Amino acid sequence: MDLRNLHWTNIAKVAGLGTGLLIVLGAVFVWSGIYNVAASKDHLQITTWILTLIRERSIATHSFKIEVPALDDESKIRLGASHYEGGCVPCHNRPGEEINSIVKGMLPPPPNLLEIGKHRPPEEIFWIVKHGLKYTGMPAWTNVLRDDEVWALTAFLASLPATAGDYGELAGLSRGQGNAREEPANGRALNVCVRCHERDGMSTNGDRVPRLAGMPEAYLLRSLQEYAQGTRASGVMEPVADLLSEEAMRELAAHYQALPPVAGTAEPDPEQLRRGEAIARRGIVGQGVPACLSCHSGRQSQQFPVLAGQNAAYIEEQIRLWRRGGRIGTPYGRIMAAVAGALDEGQIEDVAAYLASLPAGRAPDAPVAEAGR
Repeated sequence: MDLRNLHWTNIAKVAGLGTGLLIVLGAVFVWSGIYNVAASKDHLQITTWILTLIRERSIATHSFKIEVPALDDESKIRLGASHYEGGCVPCHNRPGEEINSIVKGMLPPPPNLLEIGKHRPPEEIFWIVKHGLKYTGMPAWTNVLRDDEVWALTAFLASLPATAGDYGELAGLSRGQGNAREEPANGRALNVCVRCHERDGMSTNGDRVPRLAGMPEAYLLRSLQEYAQGTRASGVMEPVADLLSEEAMRELAAHYQALPPVAGTAEPDPEQLRRGEAIARRGIVGQGVPACLSCHSGRQSQQFPVLAGQNAAYIEEQIRLWRRGGRIGTPYGRIMAAVAGALDEGQIEDVAAYLASLPAGRAPDAPVAEAGR
């Protein structure tokens, strides 16, 4: 046959016939059920190659424009280790330990993450942790509004294997050994809490964790209820609170209200303290910022947290979270979002430093007059 004289319509017919045949064969293959989807049998090599290629190109493409913050902060790594213990260990096990033989039966099996920082850049780790991966069993972060939580976990993973030897201390595993006589009835729930929060004279596991000791019981109870309902965003706290009964929530809230606050160790710059005090006690007229202590001194509604002695890094991150819209799911959160949006980065750091410098659980009254800064 002379291909030079072959009309384009004939070529189209042949191509259409070939395409139709492929569709029919594909339909027969799918409906026959001949392909074995059992996790006990590996994919065909071509299938594995295609899925791997699609996955890797997708990760690289979607993580390309992600801006990576500083990840070498010890408190961020410590917080990430706590997140890893709570969410990643069931499948990936602790750094340096063998993967659980049960989850090894997944296809593909969960990778050992001990050296993930050597194989993937931080932006790819962040994207995978936040969004998960289809067809692998890797779930998305419980609440995708909490980039701060995902970055903390990313910081920890990127620090491996250098920090693997310190994992138990970083993740707070030794903090669950307390005096059982001082625990509420639901001591098992408390053992989960104390990996991060206070217990028996110990402060929090790093300054990015909120201090709960001495907080109003009503505020603590409401926070747990909001986490359980999903109206207060947290990929860490939502799963924890969701497993608690109403009775357990009340016991934990009462326990932490009765717990004596532990003194902080913050030593900020005196000039920064002066600027922060002006905001906390008098607000900022020109920016529509009210005095922080008009609500948060502990003398107002029991629904408001006391911020005196709170960890500065935690206060900063929560204000930034409000600015990003990550805590607007509740009426109180929407109020704070408007306030946080009026503050610039320097003012956030100043007021957080001042509040952290106050004696834990106690704060001076805020004067009625407002500052003009």
